[in-house]
Amino acid sequence: MEISSAPGVVAAEAPQARIDPAVAIRALERVRGMKAADALAVLLRPGPGMCEPVGRVVQGALAAADGLGVPAGTCIVLGGEVGDGEPVIRVRRQAHGLATWITTETTRIRIELQVPGLRLVRHERTEATG
Repeated sequence: MEISSAPGVVAAEAPQARIDPAVAIRALERVRGMKAADALAVLLRPGPGMCEPVGRVVQGALAAADGLGVPAGTCIVLGGEVGDGEPVIRVRRQAHGLATWITTETTRIRIELQVPGLRLVRHERTEATG
């Protein structure tokens, strides 16, 4: 999972989620604008709104926000993107030393959380600080 942050936004991306893109888009639309904790409850609780791969990306973004010192209760799902991911290629072993290649298409999921009060602080090195 790839994590990035900018002023007011924390983003997480899963480049190889094994889910149909249409399902991921529906799940993302369902939780857009919700508090991140409520979105996790919808995405990870069994029922019609469950979508575990999108929930894991939201969890990754929340963990990144927590690492920056932002409480999880203040984060809001701002939006995200769903697109074609990197294909997963593996080998299927068969009898008599034969093998075939298996290619699985994946989905790239990116979630952005709005994080109030997060500012990007850049530390400038001077001769005094070394």
